[in-house]
Amino acid sequence: MRLAVFSDVHGNLQGLEAVLADIARRGADLVWCGGDLVGYGANPGEVVDRIRELGIPTVMGNYDDAIGYSRTVCGCDYKDEVAAERGARSIAWTREHTTEAQKAFLRNLPYQIQREIEGHRVVLVHGSPAQLNEYLFEDRPDEVFAAHLESTRADVLLFGHTHKPFHKVLNGRHLVNTGSAGKPKHGNPNVTYALLDLKPRAVQIEIVEVPYDYEAAARAIEATDLPPEFAQMLREGRG
Repeated sequence: MRLAVFSDVHGNLQGLEAVLADIARRGADLVWCGGDLVGYGANPGEVVDRIRELGIPTVMGNYDDAIGYSRTVCGCDYKDEVAAERGARSIAWTREHTTEAQKAFLRNLPYQIQREIEGHRVVLVHGSPAQLNEYLFEDRPDEVFAAHLESTRADVLLFGHTHKPFHKVLNGRHLVNTGSAGKPKHGNPNVTYALLDLKPRAVQIEIVEVPYDYEAAARAIEATDLPPEFAQMLREGRG
């Protein structure tokens, strides 16, 4: 069975559509989303509606929680006061540009998706099984990853939040950060997702990079009163 998983769309409709088109071209039996549908990008409502229209199983991200519950902070780890101020502007703008129905959808997203697929226990979360906003970077100690694998009993643990994709194997079990389908931070503007080929005795995982019209996404941000720095971040693939 083939499972495609993307995360961290962040209101980037162009990025989302590019990922969906690539998944359709390659073929997948299941498609899941790791959350953070909204924030930073110019089309949060359209992204929510597209996910709802397609019925894609989706977990709650920290930004979904913030907008769904009309919070003033998203639990993000900002590097300085300037970034924190931009984040606050993003939250306020996104709250204003999502409907009550869209906020209700975000509020009702689950924290985890768990499924047995071809004999493998596959678990999807946003940040980590413990916290929506835990950053599981690739260089975290193995003990941290092992604890999360044990807590979920996962053979394959999927997550996002950092916007930096990787695949790590620990004691025969797989940890996969799918990167970002809308706000990449891996050094180029391509959006990413994970494609898993799950067989009874084998797991193959590919991190897929998808080129897309990031200029259109950037110009859409610049046409709003969101911080224009968000547009340049898309062009450069940085945080």
